[in-house]
Amino acid sequence: MDCLRSQPSAPLRGPAAAIVLLAALACSPSLYPLYRDYEVDPHSAPIRQRLERALADAEWELVDHGAPNAVATAPRRLRHWGLYSIVVTIEAVPVGDRHVRLFVHPYRYYITGGRSKIPYLKGSIRRRVMAELDKKLEAQGLAAIGTGISRDRARRR
Repeated sequence: MDCLRSQPSAPLRGPAAAIVLLAALACSPSLYPLYRDYEVDPHSAPIRQRLERALADAEWELVDHGAPNAVATAPRRLRHWGLYSIVVTIEAVPVGDRHVRLFVHPYRYYITGGRSKIPYLKGSIRRRVMAELDKKLEAQGLAAIGTGISRDRARRR
């Protein structure tokens, strides 16, 4: 039974620790928050109307959200992986007169009928959802200003 007893191991030091750290960082996914902020340029059309136009131009189906100031989309399936599909909805909410926050709600829908929320935007989802939508929003006078986290990092530099 001596072989089952735990043996103390030497801690990683020097080059070995650096290699393990670099390998862990290289293998970690890029995580993004589930929202992005936009600054609204002064324009004649109301913000809600421009949001609806941009989402429709990006081929998102609009649905009634229930909130008078929010614009929401129907679920859109991005991928089917066999055991589950990745489905996304979008919600755009004006914040004051000069800003809009765009929320992205990604879910996994399993073949068993269950679903689970994806707690962050993986790079693949972000690229598929945001690339075209950013262009359409920019055409409507909304400039992407990132997330609160990215703006804080930029201020610290």
